[in-house]
Amino acid sequence: MVDREFQRKTNELIQEKIGMENLQQTYEFFEINENTIKKIKENQSNYNTRVINLVKSIEKIAEENSDDPFLIGLRERAILVEERYEDRQISTHEALEEIKNICEDDIKRKKEQAEKGFDGLTFFIYRTLLDKDIKNADEITKQIKAEFINNPNWMTSEKEMRDLRRGTYYAVLNEEDDIDKAAAIVEDLFNHLFIAYNL
Repeated sequence: MVDREFQRKTNELIQEKIGMENLQQTYEFFEINENTIKKIKENQSNYNTRVINLVKSIEKIAEENSDDPFLIGLRERAILVEERYEDRQISTHEALEEIKNICEDDIKRKKEQAEKGFDGLTFFIYRTLLDKDIKNADEITKQIKAEFINNPNWMTSEKEMRDLRRGTYYAVLNEEDDIDKAAAIVEDLFNHLFIAYNL
């Protein structure tokens, strides 16, 4: 027969250990910068925790900077990495590599944005136009940004939203002759903005 005192102590230790593990669900948050890249490359024992902490850091940064629609895309990419990692579609090493690429993209974006002197929204418009192969993206970005300034209540006013979309469409048409392509670019831009601003 097992000694009752021994059994009681064993049960207490198990309960204490389980309780402590549940309490240790804290996250270490990282800024996205060159030091984060170093942190990813460091040889630490718990890679699994590092993947989760890095994803949570990207999510937190995106939430805290909700006026920067560019970060929404980064957050979506990070969540996708986390889902694929949890479903064992990618290895820990692959997950860390993808998160490193996300961080490097954001570092590069910040430098380019600072060089241009653009705020988050303006740079998001600029990058969207570049990604759609719009020539003279700088000038078209300025025209679209002016439309946002002229329609400051676009998020709450249906009239201003219509005026903003129309102005954006005409600005894109200044460089894109294909009407359908111009409409698709504007639609894509606003779809991302609706997600970013929870509209």
